[in-house]
Amino acid sequence: MSGGVAVRLNKADSPHIFEGIMKIRLETEGKNAGTVNYKGPDSAVLAVKYLNSIDADEVQINIVQDDGTRAFAEFEGEFLAVSAVKFIESVLPADPAAQEPSFSQGTAYPESNLTLKERLEMFLRFEFSRAWFSSLDVKTRYETIYGNIGLSTVSTYLARMHRDNVLEKRGNRINREYRFRDITGALNNIEQLPVK
Repeated sequence: MSGGVAVRLNKADSPHIFEGIMKIRLETEGKNAGTVNYKGPDSAVLAVKYLNSIDADEVQINIVQDDGTRAFAEFEGEFLAVSAVKFIESVLPADPAAQEPSFSQGTAYPESNLTLKERLEMFLRFEFSRAWFSSLDVKTRYETIYGNIGLSTVSTYLARMHRDNVLEKRGNRINREYRFRDITGALNNIEQLPVK
């Protein structure tokens, strides 16, 4: 996948995702242009596996559930795989026992071939796409996914992202918070996509 992102959807982590899905159709544009159809209880896993194995510029996803519910989305850009998998999970039946989506368990983040800055920016776009956040918020959440990171490291990267006009900030040095200037970024549109 372009952008070096590998996303995994695991049946053991989210068994509710594998119930109720009937068909997934993926249409890709770019180097591996084509159409792939999956049917049955493992269709979500197979679709994600396929998305991770190709290099695509754009992907369209059509989902038809057993109850006849249909969903459609189209993705392009840097975090295409993450957005596509988040969409697949968002239209599937919810697990009443789950407190958070499975993505917060470390399944939707990039492989180690990304730099710390790239990984941190992608992490922020995914975890804090619309909210204000502090350096401590980022450190705490980041450590649940990747492991230890220094608060000064987080603060430095957030300050650099602000300097580069990626983030806006508010508050004084003690109560400083950031959020993305670009609220139409790659992962932020996902809830606004038309679902047919």
